[in-house]
Amino acid sequence: MTDCRAAEHDTAPSAKEHVEEYLEVLRIFQEEGKDLVKISWIAERLGIAKPSVVQMLKKMQGQNYVKYLPHQGVELTSKGNGVGTRILRNHRVMEAFVKDTVGAELDGKVGCAIEHHMSEDFTNTLCTWLKHPAICPHGYSIPPGKCCDRLGA
Repeated sequence: MTDCRAAEHDTAPSAKEHVEEYLEVLRIFQEEGKDLVKISWIAERLGIAKPSVVQMLKKMQGQNYVKYLPHQGVELTSKGNGVGTRILRNHRVMEAFVKDTVGAELDGKVGCAIEHHMSEDFTNTLCTWLKHPAICPHGYSIPPGKCCDRLGA
C-alpha cells in the first residue's frame, strides 16, 4: 500500500477525463430526454467555445464514443453511453456517500475530480455500504451497478 504522503497530486485533467466529461454531459442530456444534443448546449454546459466542442466530438467519433451529425447534433454510441453512465454513477454515488456520512453536500469541483478516479469496485463498495441508493441528494436517479443486480434493480 502506498503511503498517502507519497501519493500523486496531479491537478491537471487528463485527455481521458476531458472525454469522460463530455460523455457525462451527453448522458445527462439523454437522461433529460434529449438523445440528439445540440453543440450549443454542450458548449454552454461545459463553458467551451463551439468550435472546440466540434473538434472534440470529431475525435470522440473516431473513438466510437459518439455519432456526430454536422449541423444537427451528437448522440451517444453504446460505448459512449457505457462510459457516460459509469461517470455519472460514480459522481452520484459519491454525492450520496458524502451526504450520508458527514451530512454535507459534495462540492461540484471535488465531485468532478473524484468521479474519474473511482474504480467500479470502489463505487460498488460505496453503493453497497449505502444500501444501494436509487436517488442522489439532488433527487436524480443513480444508475444501478453490478452490485445492485441481485436486488432486481
